[in-house]
Amino acid sequence: MDILPPPHLPYDVLDFMQTTDLVLDDIETLEFDFDAGFPSFFEGLETAETRQQTDQNDGSEIAQDAEVTASRREAFERSPWFWKPSSAQNAFSDHPRMPLESDNVDVAASPHWPYSVDLIIQDKLSQQTRDRILQLVIQTVGSKVSIPSFPSAEFLDVLIKNGIAKKLETDAWIHPHTHVSQTTRTELLTALIAAGCVCFGIMAVGKTGGLLQEIVRVALSNLVEKDNSVLRDLQYLQAYMIWIDIGIWCGYKRQMEIAESNLQPLCTALRKAGAFNKSFYKRIIPSPDDDDATLEQKWRQWVEQESYKRLVYHLFEHDILVAFTMTRNPLTSYSEFSVPFPAERDIWLAPSPSAWRAIHLSKVRAPDPVFNSLRDILIKPDRLNTLSGDADFDRATSIFVHGVGAMVWDYRKQASITQESSSHDDPTAHLWLQSRRQELSTLLQTLQTTHPRAPAVLTLLAEFLQMHLHASLDDMQRFAGKYGEAEARRACASMLVNHNNNDPDGCSSWPTTRASRTAVWHAGQVLRAARSVPPYQLRGADAIAVYYAALTLWVWAVLRERMATTTMMTTDGAGDRGRGGVVQSAVHTDLVYAAGAAASVGAHSTVPVRLDGAKGREQEAFLAHGVGTPVLGFDWDRERAGEEEEADGRTRRLRRRQQQQQQEQEQGQEEGGSSSRDGRGGFVEIQPSQVMRVGAQVLEGNYPNSGKDELPPMIMSLRNLMRDLGKSP
Repeated sequence: MDILPPPHLPYDVLDFMQTTDLVLDDIETLEFDFDAGFPSFFEGLETAETRQQTDQNDGSEIAQDAEVTASRREAFERSPWFWKPSSAQNAFSDHPRMPLESDNVDVAASPHWPYSVDLIIQDKLSQQTRDRILQLVIQTVGSKVSIPSFPSAEFLDVLIKNGIAKKLETDAWIHPHTHVSQTTRTELLTALIAAGCVCFGIMAVGKTGGLLQEIVRVALSNLVEKDNSVLRDLQYLQAYMIWIDIGIWCGYKRQMEIAESNLQPLCTALRKAGAFNKSFYKRIIPSPDDDDATLEQKWRQWVEQESYKRLVYHLFEHDILVAFTMTRNPLTSYSEFSVPFPAERDIWLAPSPSAWRAIHLSKVRAPDPVFNSLRDILIKPDRLNTLSGDADFDRATSIFVHGVGAMVWDYRKQASITQESSSHDDPTAHLWLQSRRQELSTLLQTLQTTHPRAPAVLTLLAEFLQMHLHASLDDMQRFAGKYGEAEARRACASMLVNHNNNDPDGCSSWPTTRASRTAVWHAGQVLRAARSVPPYQLRGADAIAVYYAALTLWVWAVLRERMATTTMMTTDGAGDRGRGGVVQSAVHTDLVYAAGAAASVGAHSTVPVRLDGAKGREQEAFLAHGVGTPVLGFDWDRERAGEEEEADGRTRRLRRRQQQQQQEQEQGQEEGGSSSRDGRGGFVEIQPSQVMRVGAQVLEGNYPNSGKDELPPMIMSLRNLMRDLGKSP
């Protein structure tokens, strides 16, 4: 009988994405069963003599393993997230008709309207331009999509401005004040409409965005086949970046995979154009003596050049985020970006040539300013404190953190190779890894000192990178079943019996090391930062980072529970083993010792330690010595409110909440796991079922006015995945 499961596609976070945007309910869930995996991995840890004596008892366990693996594979195949390409599928097979009828859409119902209180875009979409967009749609889809109606010019104008405004919330790489729809490429207009749709917050509008994204993808491919010169056209490149952005975070596996695989052409086009190099850019300065025509020309040249800078660095950040969230190598290198940092935001968003000149001349500048780039800052990080040359400090800081993230990726790959190579026991190699990890951690900590008021999404990324420095996401995913049951058992054995883990704690099991405690501390800080992200902003890599943080906490909790169980089983069976004359292996003995040490610390650590709170004495003691009981904040009121049916109404909800609060104050504890309350809603201990509930609640909390089935597909899929993992043994 085969012990290993039959060949199948590797498990991945993408397996939990939607297959099509037409399937939003009746989702099959994956139930993980690690009960069979944990006991069986001890087979590989025992001596040949022990295995020989226990062979007669292995048959039932192997059969159980095979049965569990088969049922898991069947669950994946039934799941709408498990996409198997078929000859019947194409770009428009999931969109038989245009789902949007603008007459039935209440613009005021969108949580993103008005798109901005500070931004005024003067351009207005004309009827002729609207017809041009419709013509592109019809030419691209042919007879594959039914288009009974098409949105009005007024509604398309709303969507375009919403799409531009959404780009301004982060790195502002689309210039709003030089946007003229009449002269803009139709593909770029359609891409902006798609971006406005997916961020609109109304399901029918979002589905239309998915269709338009596919149309843009196909249209751009057709365009470059007809005219290769568009590879050096800014608007073509911007439209390409937009559809990639939409596709990679849309939540539907087919579109995500296609978007991920199509980033390389954009990287190549910009690299070959020289846009990654500082020689591509020249200094353009307005003069008080410039006449209107000269000033207008300078402004537009400067805007185009600045647009390239912002597009290039947006591409770099996108590449790094996809590398971490999709576990693939970056397509770019941080060392090749000598592009000067983008200019300050107020200059970039100047609404006119005269305003641009006035803002530019009002700033005090050095006679010979230094224009720093990502490469420069990574060589000398202290330059971040003394930026000059009109650099946007917020953008420079974000680019710097992503650059350090690329170094973290390199470090993790080097660490994995070292662990499996002949230099595994070489103290010099481990000393270098420890030194490099400390260096990268220090670089990430500079964010707190140089930019204490950094946007929450940037803080989230920095904490995520700190977490990844101290815990391999690849190990976490292997443990969770990414590569099947056999790899899960190996990952479990590796983390529970780790004789060289680059940790000051020395030779010990991973869950008992300082590195693991540091990892779960930063995982808690990821959740903390995610709670501070403005509403409706968790929709891409940041949402997946929340999942990885919850996964790290979940793995840590599962392993500690199993270690405690191992300790009890070994204690109970010690006499029987002694009488049988079977000598435990040294590896097994070390595992039991580590489990006993963890249980001993836990038994004398009752002080709650908030992992998603500010760092204090309790947190320092936990990080250094494992003292305290780690907990996470949890809003029990929101959890129960979410479980109520929508028909209950707000009044009944409030009444129930008040009754529950009164009962909880009397009882002092909640059901469903160790938990308690404080003035901010309560907390839960780090247990497998609880940490995933916290992660799911963090994602749901970023969409305050959305029902359970009204979340974006990406958020809904990640939430369901975390809930399923939380329910697994």
